[in-house]
Amino acid sequence: MHAQARENFSGRALSLAAGLPLCRRRPRALYVHLPFCARRCPYCDFAVAPWREGVGLEARYLAALEAEARARVPAGFRARTVYLGGGTPTELTLDGLRRLVDLLRPWASGAAEVTVEANPRTLLPRKLAPLVEGLGVTRLSLGAQSFTPRLLEALGRFHRPEDVARAVRLARDLGVPGVSIDLMVAIPGQTPADVEHDVDAALALEPDHVSVYCLTYEPGTPYHRQRRAGALVAHRPGAEARMLGLVRRRLRAAGFEHYEVSNYALPGRRSRHNRVYWRNHPYVGLGNGAASHLGGVRLMNHRDPLAYVEAVERGGEAVAEREALEPARKVRETAYLALRTSRGLDPGRFLRDTGVDPRAFFSDELARLTELGLVTTRGQRVVLTGRGVSLADAVGRELL
Repeated sequence: MHAQARENFSGRALSLAAGLPLCRRRPRALYVHLPFCARRCPYCDFAVAPWREGVGLEARYLAALEAEARARVPAGFRARTVYLGGGTPTELTLDGLRRLVDLLRPWASGAAEVTVEANPRTLLPRKLAPLVEGLGVTRLSLGAQSFTPRLLEALGRFHRPEDVARAVRLARDLGVPGVSIDLMVAIPGQTPADVEHDVDAALALEPDHVSVYCLTYEPGTPYHRQRRAGALVAHRPGAEARMLGLVRRRLRAAGFEHYEVSNYALPGRRSRHNRVYWRNHPYVGLGNGAASHLGGVRLMNHRDPLAYVEAVERGGEAVAEREALEPARKVRETAYLALRTSRGLDPGRFLRDTGVDPRAFFSDELARLTELGLVTTRGQRVVLTGRGVSLADAVGRELL
């Protein structure tokens, strides 16, 4: 597309995108952040509160959640999907779990998918049962990370491989139909043989969903400081890519679909909640560090649990950042998220969601990415190549 034609098209696209259809949708997803953890792992940069820091905070936190929900949740909202994340939601006390169920029931009752994250070591029947009975939990997401003891120790995890198997049995005994297992690659000292062992150990538990992430060294974490001091040696990008490729081949051979850069599922078992994020649709987020996307505006709450509680107690909400993206930016963000999925950039769906034809709007970018071998065309859809999956962040930078 010639520069002038592209400039004219961009102007038309902006006028269309000012009321993006995806931004006018009513939210149907609810995320609730529960920050409490048994302890903070050395690589963790999440908005968590280890219990030694959060003693006495639970009752105030749940009261703040309830107050924020009254202020934030739109009238008539009923969630189709609910995700309880953290932190570790099941670290709440029994009284806390019952209160959580009571406060969420008006919006979460009858949801098609309810996911709860859990630590394999601390998950107990009396902690999971109230959530299953009160909210109808359909998915349990377990942070296994590895099934290799020395790697778990290196990650600061205190569960053992057998704890993951016990947690899976517990979920099934309580009637939870879906189990997702998180694995991590590029751990210092991890070998390809370790990766194979971890994938095989996960598959032996017969999950229907597996999420796989590369270890990252987030600023401010002990791991980041140790890496800078030379005490930890990170894997090179090429080694990370080979490990991810190994995971991809083994999971595909086991019948899993690689439906998003970091996520695999058996047919029909993809995460419905996360699909909301990948399509850039509206959602409601409650709790410290939680984000909401409502009416084209992104709201981000205070990350610190105590700061969140105090802000809600003062004014009913705890928004630390409020961002109304320019329409063109929203269009670009939506394209990037779509390309992370196996469906890719579907022109018909993208046009319905944004009012923009991506083949024209991104003609220059898609031409460059195709020439570099990072994307290809399947029918009408643009999808990442195998190399593009390994370099998804670079593809994102090109589009954004």
